[in-house]
Amino acid sequence: MALHLYTVFVKADGGMGVGAFLIGLFLWSCAPYAIAAVLAWRRLTPWGLGAAAACLAGDVFMHYSVFVAPKGSTAAIGLLVMPFWNLVAIGPAGALLFWLAHRIFGRQRGAEAD
Repeated sequence: MALHLYTVFVKADGGMGVGAFLIGLFLWSCAPYAIAAVLAWRRLTPWGLGAAAACLAGDVFMHYSVFVAPKGSTAAIGLLVMPFWNLVAIGPAGALLFWLAHRIFGRQRGAEAD
């Protein structure tokens, strides 16, 4: 959430005229993390942690590609599109990979304890 708060309140241009848009952008950007929190709260911690980690990696990459090294004038559109990709692809892929790693390493740890 800190990255998105920074994006909305520090990096955004336009003043108070775009306040409602920026609040909407913040809420939209935090939606994948809310789903990850629900997964973790429901005792599906590997799924939630993996989804949140993957979404954070995607968001950091998008922040870099928009504010540090933009490749074109439409780079900022990525800030609108990235939450969608976090919800449908990046978050689920991270959740699945983290769950798989948890299963593999959990079995190895259990075998070593015996």
